[in-house]
Amino acid sequence: MGSLIRPFLIAAPLLIAVPVLAQQGEQTTPGLSLPPTGATPPPDTNRQGPELNVYRDLPAQGATPPPVAAPTVVVPPVAVQPSVATPPATRSAPATSPAPREKAAPAPTPDRLPAGRETRPAPAPQPPVETPPPPSAAAPAFTPAPAEPAPNASAPAPTPAAVPSVEDQRSPIPWIVGLILLGGAVAAFLVSMRRRRHARSLTTPPPVERPGDTAQPKAPAPAAPRPSPLPEPVAADPDRPWIAMDLGVAQARFSLIGVTIAYSLHLTNRGASAAQDVMVRGIIGNAGARQQALLQGFLAGQDGLPLHSAVAIAPGETLTLTGELRLGPDRIEPVTMGARSLLIPLAAFDAAYKWDAGEGRTARAFIVGQEQDPPAERLAPLRLDQGPRQYRRPAARAAAELTPA
Repeated sequence: MGSLIRPFLIAAPLLIAVPVLAQQGEQTTPGLSLPPTGATPPPDTNRQGPELNVYRDLPAQGATPPPVAAPTVVVPPVAVQPSVATPPATRSAPATSPAPREKAAPAPTPDRLPAGRETRPAPAPQPPVETPPPPSAAAPAFTPAPAEPAPNASAPAPTPAAVPSVEDQRSPIPWIVGLILLGGAVAAFLVSMRRRRHARSLTTPPPVERPGDTAQPKAPAPAAPRPSPLPEPVAADPDRPWIAMDLGVAQARFSLIGVTIAYSLHLTNRGASAAQDVMVRGIIGNAGARQQALLQGFLAGQDGLPLHSAVAIAPGETLTLTGELRLGPDRIEPVTMGARSLLIPLAAFDAAYKWDAGEGRTARAFIVGQEQDPPAERLAPLRLDQGPRQYRRPAARAAAELTPA
């Protein structure tokens, strides 16, 4: 008995799968159609297994959307949006849920097979063809957005937003470079024009002089007279001595006892015979308006002190005499220039000498001051407003060759 039931149990799943496969083979791709409103699908007599009452007893889920007029879609200039078709709102259709797909029941496998009978492999059931869900099932996934009311035909169409052109987005650097180049070109043009005018003025021929209009050439302005150098003493008689004099300042200082000048007096015999019984006198004073009266009194022998004496100076010999001249505080006459107090000392020397046939005298005045840096023809005066001090670069310049009276 058990051997008769087992083959039937094996063949039962195959018999159940045959109608399902036949139904799936007969079905074609359904079109997009909605079931009629309020109609309940009739039961399928060819369906095997329990029947699910999906369309019969399912109540209406939710209210249908309100009637919406088909909007007029304005196509923008950039992107094209497809117009969405909305279902007619004449009748309300109940919302339907997608029908569940039936799956083929797996073939039961027996726990044990008789040992004496050969087991045949059960034919594998073909995979069920997927039927596309009805349009109502896909509606929840692609629910269209609520359409806007159709715009009035008389209303003006919205103006699309102005898209910035490529020229507006360009960098201003080319314009700046162009302006710089233009300015350089203008400057070069102006410079060239100026040079041309200058060249024309140089190449312009001089105007032709008419007869009778000849102007007298202007006399050149006289040049500024140069200070003539001090004449060198020339021996009038080749048989007599002639003494030349020069002064060097070794030190100059300002103290409470006055201005002291340490000097070196150089006497040179440029004559043909020896100078004998040489006597040297000297004086110091202020250079300025009163220096002429000072020198006249000195040469007349009224002022001055004897400083040096020498027995003889041979022809061509140079005798150097050193000493100091002091200008007391009561005799100092400073020159005021602003906040500065300046002093220009004036030193004069007179050398008297003899020879066999007569007597002679040589006198000279010198300006004492400070050497400039770099050295110049004129000396800088001594400053007294800085208090007692020793001047660093003292020097002397010959003022004049005096003719003794």
